[in-house]
Amino acid sequence: MALIALLLLPMLGGFAAYFLGGRGEAPRWVSIASLAVTLIVLIVSVAGGDDGRWLAQVDLPWVPSFGISINLALDGLSAALVGIAAGLGIIGVMASWHEIKVDSGLFHACLCWTVSATIGVFLSFDLLVFAFFWEAQLIPSFMLIAVWGHGAKESAALKFLIFNAVAGFGLLAGVFGLASMADTMTFNAFTLAELKLSTPMQVWLLLGFSLAFLVKLSVPPFHAWLPDAHTLAPTAGSILLAGLLLKTGAYGLFRFSPMLFPDGLVVLAPYGIALGAAGALYGGVVACGQTDAKRLVAYTSVAHMCIVLMGVAAGVEYALAGAAVEMVAHSFSASALFLLIGALYERTQTRDLRELGGLQQSAPRFAAAFALFCSALLALPGTANFVGEALVVVGIFQVSWPFALVALSTLIVSVVYGTRLLKGVTFGAASPKVVRDLGWREVATVIALAVGTVLVGLYPQSVIGLVGPAIKAALVPQLP
Repeated sequence: MALIALLLLPMLGGFAAYFLGGRGEAPRWVSIASLAVTLIVLIVSVAGGDDGRWLAQVDLPWVPSFGISINLALDGLSAALVGIAAGLGIIGVMASWHEIKVDSGLFHACLCWTVSATIGVFLSFDLLVFAFFWEAQLIPSFMLIAVWGHGAKESAALKFLIFNAVAGFGLLAGVFGLASMADTMTFNAFTLAELKLSTPMQVWLLLGFSLAFLVKLSVPPFHAWLPDAHTLAPTAGSILLAGLLLKTGAYGLFRFSPMLFPDGLVVLAPYGIALGAAGALYGGVVACGQTDAKRLVAYTSVAHMCIVLMGVAAGVEYALAGAAVEMVAHSFSASALFLLIGALYERTQTRDLRELGGLQQSAPRFAAAFALFCSALLALPGTANFVGEALVVVGIFQVSWPFALVALSTLIVSVVYGTRLLKGVTFGAASPKVVRDLGWREVATVIALAVGTVLVGLYPQSVIGLVGPAIKAALVPQLP
């Protein structure tokens, strides 16, 4: 029942935080406690898991007359992402310690509920329950942006909601269409994976699933919701959007495309690689022209998630391993940069690179943290991002060398936007506004994300070994 606990702990923590909203710092500590216990339960589940394909599984009837069950399963890939979800939830609470001054109980409830719904996505193998959690993410995430965001926050929140809700209909259509093909009504992904569907039918169903996945992944031209949502969300909202919600799109492609539609994936894979290559180049080039530091990092997320798309679509072992590592790496580096930019905005009330600078003089710990995570943004050796992108490029070379060259060119573009961000914040004349250095809470969160970035960069087997069975299951059997 540990998997049920992984779902319920953040959810119940959110309710507790809501009802304790008028009691000072109680919502913060309740949220941290529930997410910390979630991490402990996950670690125990992984440590005590079987040596086979799945570390833990549970299948409980819910509406058996309609073939609906609470079917949860944990393997290395979902374990890594659930751990990131709980960890980033804690970091989101700590990053918001001084930022959130109104409705603290509701804020921390929405944060915990977002984490809970995301964990549901990573664990569910009943496709209707998966779709339920997929849509359930949107409500608390919408609230985080619309209530505690900045500037035109309502507009950004509505754009986020409309894009993702409409795309969710594609997922639901695919789920119902696939379930209708079974002899007995069921939404069990393991059972539906055994269906012998024609290739054209697989292509159509995969297109429905992919619409939802690509919008959440923010692949151009489905990315229009992302820049405003990332830029105008509160710091914790940006961390959860970049570190968690984008990963649900990557996870869906990685998990269900080869599992349910292997022949359809073979047909659509070349288009996925092409779409990813174009999107990675587009995201990088647009990032180079941004003056808002937060918006710049938002567009780099578009580029990096398109690299993940290329890795999944390539379907070979190197590329899939790189996609898995890049998912983890981006969760660390992008979350850290949003955290730092949020802390900088709290101090200066600006994110404009033309008004910032000189942190190495006034706030050396701040500057060192920016330097480290800008290095990850550039995918320099020694960071997890380097491992992920290098493996994807090697895998793409096995499939299509022209697209591999495009992927390599995005690394060159990353040098432009990465050094521009680093120079604009860290070097040059000191900003006339007083910038105090990172406090102990901020240092603690930065160290946690830095350890993840460097550990995976120096010892990538820590992730590759964990997700190995998921990589083997996702291999595309044949490429055109």
